[in-house]
Amino acid sequence: MSRPPLAVELDRLLAHRFEARVVPGLERIAKVLAELGHPEQGLPSVLVLGTNGKGSTAAFLASILQSMGLRVGLYTSPHLVRVEERIRIGGTPLPPEELLVWVQRLSRFSELSYFETLTAAAFAAFAENHVDIAVMEAGLGGRWDATNAKAHEVALLTNVGTDHQDWLGPTRAHIAAEKAAALRGREAIVGEWDESLCEVIRTHADPQTRLSQASQWVTVEPLPTDEPSLFSTVRAHAFGEEWQLQLPLAGPFQVHNYRLALAGLGALDKLQLVPRPSRDALIAGTLATRWPGRLEEIRWQGRRFLLDGAHNLEAMTALTQALAAAGLAGKLDLVFSCLSDKPLAAMAELLRPLVGEVQVTPLPSPRARDLEELARAFPGCRVAASVAEALEAAAPHRLTLVTGSLRLVGEALSFLRGQA
Repeated sequence: MSRPPLAVELDRLLAHRFEARVVPGLERIAKVLAELGHPEQGLPSVLVLGTNGKGSTAAFLASILQSMGLRVGLYTSPHLVRVEERIRIGGTPLPPEELLVWVQRLSRFSELSYFETLTAAAFAAFAENHVDIAVMEAGLGGRWDATNAKAHEVALLTNVGTDHQDWLGPTRAHIAAEKAAALRGREAIVGEWDESLCEVIRTHADPQTRLSQASQWVTVEPLPTDEPSLFSTVRAHAFGEEWQLQLPLAGPFQVHNYRLALAGLGALDKLQLVPRPSRDALIAGTLATRWPGRLEEIRWQGRRFLLDGAHNLEAMTALTQALAAAGLAGKLDLVFSCLSDKPLAAMAELLRPLVGEVQVTPLPSPRARDLEELARAFPGCRVAASVAEALEAAAPHRLTLVTGSLRLVGEALSFLRGQA
């Protein structure tokens, strides 16, 4: 499906910003927001940051807020297929023609990076569309991330892993310090509490911010199931209500993300920024949550694909554990690719015992991993010339896992949905 002319122009205006060297600092976006009249001010907001699980946590929270009748702005990254996916209002991506208007207005600020441009556009679009609350996913790190140009009323830290060490530092402690520096609102909540990092987080978070753990706000417990499944059933207790349901997002790690989203909602309720949710709204909002490309099953021309954007060691560990627990070991084939800065050998070591036939394929990115390196990581694999070729070659009688990169998942979704 071809892009309409306005969307093509949007892509063109943004393309050159990919090439700009990213320089840490909030001065550029702060200046631009001031020129725009500070659209971020007066906008209640939640910042979600961490190595993994940010998008799912943000999606849970935004969906429940919408079920409460609120007009919600959701800003996430990266996009999978279309850039306008990053900015959503009421669950719907900003129309490309509206995003184009903001990108054109921002074109005079040549110093802005791609991400800074879209973050400024998100703040402006949310203000212009009079959203009741914004849920903002950080891009990389926290301290110098453009989303941190505002002190958000609530900040949620999912976890700390080892992705982007070239930017954030060589150890988890360095990375934790960078992320904790963005914990500077009224309430900051940590999802997966790690005692080895707690002192680092306390030291670098704003001392005026109340720091807590998600489990101090709500109770969310996974329940045993009769049959192995990718989906978790949970019992939750919060806001004086108790409910039980199967989470709509697959993977046992979604229990952590759901707990943190509910804790964030609890903080908003405590600060009287939103009304207290009803049991019906909690259940309806949870069940309505969607987050594409994360353990998402798609059927296409008699084939079954399981798409997951795991692209670092922690995410790949969580993915392979989820697949094994669901009884899928040995029942999967694999389509794999990754970017050049990812731990290829370690990810391949986790995947090889679980899968049968393997195809590796190049990515259309200057940061793509060399195809020969990919092939060496999976001895005996088939080399496909493109993502489309790999998907078309998948066996009809097998479930094929597509993983290693969000860019790979985006290419697969584009092809499978007929948007290539």
